[in-house]
Amino acid sequence: MLYKIISIDLDDTLWPCMPTIEHAEKTSYQWLQQHVPQITQRYSQQELRDKRKQLIAEQPQLLNNLSAARLAHFAQLADELCLSHDWIEKAFNVFLTARQKVSLYDDVLPVLGQLTQSWTLVALTNGNADIHRTGLGDYFDQQISAADVNAAKPDPAMFLRMINHYGVSPEQCLHVGDHPEHDIQGARNAGVGSVWLNRQQQPWPRQDFKADYEITDLKQLLSLLTAST
Repeated sequence: MLYKIISIDLDDTLWPCMPTIEHAEKTSYQWLQQHVPQITQRYSQQELRDKRKQLIAEQPQLLNNLSAARLAHFAQLADELCLSHDWIEKAFNVFLTARQKVSLYDDVLPVLGQLTQSWTLVALTNGNADIHRTGLGDYFDQQISAADVNAAKPDPAMFLRMINHYGVSPEQCLHVGDHPEHDIQGARNAGVGSVWLNRQQQPWPRQDFKADYEITDLKQLLSLLTAST
């Protein structure tokens, strides 16, 4: 199959997600300690995380826009503690800036540099990482996020927007990601080929479907794509 578009997930595919989020939340909490101490005097960092998760559980549409979820959480805290809202945007920007400070896996830059010479690369993410702010903007033609289509993977909306934008068939697209449901099921839902990036060499968790391909590092993706041309 001659693929034209390679879509790639971001968190846990190009960098470890949780260390990035934990750093950003720690940075955000330290800012709150200094500027809105009423919040940190009431809640620990973990308690704030739990409250945000509870808010998303009560308003599941927020899963489609994690930036909106954090803003809504800050607004909830302000109302609960009878605070003004004038600090919310600043607090969010502190988090978002720290959230872009990612530690790329070693294979990312060498492989992206080679991929972009022969294929159009598109970033697809459920999160609020930004390819330009993480330093990867030159490798990708565009990024589509859950917030852009108001639907998170495995909903096919991101894939369908990509397909329509480039005027290609689903069969001409190949998606690479770490998550069996979000990435592999999402690609299947759109008729797009899928590559499971299984860095930890875990057993495949599903019985009802499988990825078209499985790799343990991105260098293997180059070999796979070369063999398919």
